Amino acid sequence: MNLTGALARMEQNDTLSLPNDTLSCTYFECYIHLFAMYYDEIHIPLSISICLFGAASNVFNIIVLTRKRMRTPINILLTGLSMAQWLLATNYFLFLVLEYYRFQCTNILWSETFTWYRFFNVNLNTVFHTIAFTTTIVVAVFRYCALKFPIQANRFIYKCQPAIAANIIIWIIIPIISLPLFFISEVKIVSLDHVAYDLRCAMEGPLYDLSYQESPLLVSAVFWAFGIVFKLLPSLILTVLLIALIRSLKSVERRRKNWKRNQGAHICTNSERKAKRKLTTRPRTTRMLVIILMLCVMVELPMGILNLCVAIYGEEFGNRYYDPLGNLMEMLTLLYSSVSFVLYCSMSNDFLSTFRALFMPWSRKSSLRGPRGSWKHRQDDDVKSPRTCLINATAPSSYVGS
Repeated sequence: MNLTGALARMEQNDTLSLPNDTLSCTYFECYIHLFAMYYDEIHIPLSISICLFGAASNVFNIIVLTRKRMRTPINILLTGLSMAQWLLATNYFLFLVLEYYRFQCTNILWSETFTWYRFFNVNLNTVFHTIAFTTTIVVAVFRYCALKFPIQANRFIYKCQPAIAANIIIWIIIPIISLPLFFISEVKIVSLDHVAYDLRCAMEGPLYDLSYQESPLLVSAVFWAFGIVFKLLPSLILTVLLIALIRSLKSVERRRKNWKRNQGAHICTNSERKAKRKLTTRPRTTRMLVIILMLCVMVELPMGILNLCVAIYGEEFGNRYYDPLGNLMEMLTLLYSSVSFVLYCSMSNDFLSTFRALFMPWSRKSSLRGPRGSWKHRQDDDVKSPRTCLINATAPSSYVGS
């Protein structure tokens, strides 16, 4: 999620919406506030729908990717990514439900206990999102090494043990590094008159809400750290890796075409068949990862720039630009965290076949009883026919991240 956007919008004392007469269109400020006013009306139902889909789809991702036949280094990392995205979707869903009933003037949700729950919920959302972001970068590094330095990577890096170790390290280090988030906000009693005016309803006190700590230096330091160290710099690194992966993908495509032209008409040995399978499956896997990385950069880079601007220009910039765009950024983050299942199913035949075998067994049986051109008969042809290489060119990929 954006760093403390939810916290800033919930703050009731010093971050009220600016009056209309203070808005100008010099830097599109009036359009941003107008857009935010209309979007905020649909933010909760839209985000709840995305959260429900994301929670369910990431459960499917975890179940499928942890099957024995799917156990590869990239799939292990993608499992850690799906776990972080599932926690993010589930936790944010609870936050949205809580916020909806809070603004329906449910008195108990303004109590100190529920406000402390919101305190941990908001900050844990940022932790889960940072874990997912870091895992995405590690996936890009693993994939780039596998394509650029295949021999060295297969010997030292591209194994299950380093992938498991990377997941464990990420899940330990990121929460520790994110601890300062828990020190820039606090639970405070808010004015009854203020809440009654803002929500147009009367409630019995005392009422509690979240607010920034009265330490501008600390708040600014955290924005600097998360705006640059955890958002902007990683986004730039991911952009470089994305460009490198695209170049490597084009190189692999050229090698694959040359291999087909030189070897495709001959009968393949076992070693040639394995080489052919790697050349035909890795480009498909890399394309899928390129799309995931591209979506991540499109979401994370604007967040990093906004956090950096808040650190540079202060609270006024946050009130005028950061807060109105906060809900939109959070929705885009949730959307990015929820589309991986669709990408896996559409771009990985093995993921799709494993998913069908687990959750749609009737579909698998019907496909095995299909006509002569079905996948089962093509498999038999791979063993018996001298046209093995030509048939293998259309065979399903072996893994989501082989």
